[in-house]
Amino acid sequence: MTLKSHSELNEVGNKGTHERHVVSLEPSDSAFLRGRVKDQLFVDHLLMTDVMTLDQHANGERILQVAVSASVYLTSPKFTEAVGGGGKANTSIYSSGLMRWHREEKRIRTKWGEEGVVIIHDHIVLDVWTDNDLKIEFLIRILT
Repeated sequence: MTLKSHSELNEVGNKGTHERHVVSLEPSDSAFLRGRVKDQLFVDHLLMTDVMTLDQHANGERILQVAVSASVYLTSPKFTEAVGGGGKANTSIYSSGLMRWHREEKRIRTKWGEEGVVIIHDHIVLDVWTDNDLKIEFLIRILT
């Protein structure tokens, strides 16, 4: 690891984090380098180990974002985003996050059955890690 002379290292995480995950250093807005966990999610791990393609990973992240917008999977609040605004919110039930999640889940169920929905829910939404090759192969087929 080589640090630039004008940059300082701002250590992120603990020893356990560095032992379990791939952590890389990258520039930040300040003079410090920041550590970023590259394989935080199961799909990130599959991408980093070349089990999954970039397109499959992107599809998995898209499904996760749909789940987050439907409050199926809650994330921590983002304190850096602006609050308020003068625009009129779209209150149509058909554009709500929950309806988008319903359509996504229905599409998966139609093509892959209930087992496909369970695989997506477990390994994308809940981020359950597995070493079961059959489940991983099925997940990859769904994300293709």
